[in-house]
Amino acid sequence: MKYYLRPLSFLLACAFATAHATEFRTDFESGSIGTVTPLDTEGLRWQLALRDDNDDASLPNNFRTWWYVRALDISTTQPTTLSFTRIGWNYDFRPVYSYDNKHWQYFADDEAQFAPGCNVAVPDSCRMTITKTFDRPEVWIARTFPYPYSQMQDYVNTLFRSPYVFRRNIGMSPLLQLPIPALTISAPSQLPRQRVVIHARTHPAETGPSYVLEGLIDAAIRDDELGRRLRSRYVFEIVPMHNVDGVQLGNYRTNATSLNLENRWFVERYNHLPLYLMPTAPLENRILNHQVFAPLAIDQRMPTVLALNLHSSNSAPNTQAFFFPHFGSDPVRYTPQQIALWHKQLDFIRGTALHYDGRVEQPPADGGSGFLNSSFIETWWWQLRQDQVNAITLETTYGRAGFDHWITQDDLRELGVALAKAIDDMGRPAMRLADPARANDVFRAPFKPEIYTDELDH
Repeated sequence: MKYYLRPLSFLLACAFATAHATEFRTDFESGSIGTVTPLDTEGLRWQLALRDDNDDASLPNNFRTWWYVRALDISTTQPTTLSFTRIGWNYDFRPVYSYDNKHWQYFADDEAQFAPGCNVAVPDSCRMTITKTFDRPEVWIARTFPYPYSQMQDYVNTLFRSPYVFRRNIGMSPLLQLPIPALTISAPSQLPRQRVVIHARTHPAETGPSYVLEGLIDAAIRDDELGRRLRSRYVFEIVPMHNVDGVQLGNYRTNATSLNLENRWFVERYNHLPLYLMPTAPLENRILNHQVFAPLAIDQRMPTVLALNLHSSNSAPNTQAFFFPHFGSDPVRYTPQQIALWHKQLDFIRGTALHYDGRVEQPPADGGSGFLNSSFIETWWWQLRQDQVNAITLETTYGRAGFDHWITQDDLRELGVALAKAIDDMGRPAMRLADPARANDVFRAPFKPEIYTDELDH
């Protein structure tokens, strides 16, 4: 495994001439921190400013979210205070730490405090202060559970034991020339089958979807009733890590050239059936388009019926996972095909909530058609396949997410299992709720309109 190393000035965010010479490093995959400043002469108080993706100061403040740093020779006898500043969102959260860079745990609520009065437009007003006496002199600290490229590779390698999983490399990442893998989950079947396509990590530090994928994939390949039913009806095509360069470089939202890949699925607007992206689209998107999405879009022998786009959202701590459905039910505003897609999406959202103990946010009463004015992957699918493909984004969240604790990796894997069960429910009329008036009873929480203000923000 070749790791990309930043210039030396960014590797060590440094050991200063203090009584306790703690050293902060990011010379590992997905590592990231900006300027580190000592706040005392004892080496027990530090300010760590978050860096912009690629150190590009022209990016919006809300793109500045990720940190992942290794502290060496940190005190184990006295409390150390670490103040992380220039945070690009204003919601409370809990960072995580690990003594081996594998097993992660949250800081306790009395160890980590998000400063009140955060104004994202004033970066230094947004800070998370951690005060803790660490058990060991070496510790890794991150905004949330990391999931670097090597962890993805390790997980994929475990799947080779399954006769149902096939891996291929669909291209190389533009800067670091690392393979971009795609997985196919399939089994011999006498029944006509359909395809489900899923991709994740377009925004590189949104790591929750990687754990969701683990849960979903494990459910799809397991030799139990659910797994056998899924494989008899569907073939899964999965790209587990879209933005490999961004992941390796420790970026939050962009690729190696500071582009947000999410809204750059560029096609010729005058083309009625825009199968292939324009050359101006980022290479990462063109690779997925040419190698995965376009071939699936034109395959009527085994048609694609679901296209999941997995993300994570910086949201209030009580916000649960949520989807971005499109269109609505008003026949004055929407065509029959748009209304049909709307109902497919609501059924899938409710099915996911049903299998996740209601821990999914209620969808809005109307999803609107604003996405048609952008260049999302969902826009591309709609232009080509209309309501035949349920193309939808799922956002995991970083807070308590409907639990009585901060969400864990296993909670996220269970969301993946819930998605697998919702896929199993697709196309089954018996799974539709008999009483439409009680359709939202499946959700735990009341509707939160603030979640759906702007899809571009997520």
